[in-house]
Amino acid sequence: MIARCLGPAFFGLVMLAPSMSVQAANLIVVEARGIGMRVGQTVDSTKALALKEGQHLTLINPAGATLKLDGPYAKAPDADQDKGVNLASMMAALRTQAQSRVGEPGTTRGLAPNILPDPWLLDASRTGTVCLQEGATAVLWRPDSSAMANLAVMPADRSWRADTDWPAGADRITTSAQVPIRAGATYLLNLNGAQASLTVTAVPAALTSDDARVSWMAQKGCLSQAEALLKFR
Repeated sequence: MIARCLGPAFFGLVMLAPSMSVQAANLIVVEARGIGMRVGQTVDSTKALALKEGQHLTLINPAGATLKLDGPYAKAPDADQDKGVNLASMMAALRTQAQSRVGEPGTTRGLAPNILPDPWLLDASRTGTVCLQEGATAVLWRPDSSAMANLAVMPADRSWRADTDWPAGADRITTSAQVPIRAGATYLLNLNGAQASLTVTAVPAALTSDDARVSWMAQKGCLSQAEALLKFR
């Protein structure tokens, strides 16, 4: 195993751009079991969809409603859109579930999630799942920026390590190509001695409305980011 240390030059401060405008979209696959479809794939809601016994799809529509389909199934999903769970109901259920788990071992180290000032920030002070827009650069955030802090980042396999000083007064810091935080991997962070583990999942570009992004993020476990997007959309 070869580890390489990267200095402060590979980090930088950043201000995030506003999110994309809402556009019409088809259904997006959130979960697929027993069927040759991938998560993030687009499904034409007006075309017949065939599911065999034991096959399952969870789909999101542009309004953020979630539709769960189990085989046998043979019709266009549009016919069942009224059976979907709307965004408000889904978020309420996930909030209740999250609140009941605060303090459990292994749940963000027993700490309640922080309120984020922007939905696309990755909280460096909490263990959990975070969402990164497809193709975007990771931006780390800390809740207390009053003093300078030391930050260390490494992947779970510890194949590299990056260290930097986080300047006082800066609540966010971006990473560069030399600190490749990407979806589909887990990263270990050390912020002034406090350790956290972030598992990064992608938010597909095919999600073209904020409501759909909120639903996706919440169901993937990025509830704090989903709440922030719901607030600032």
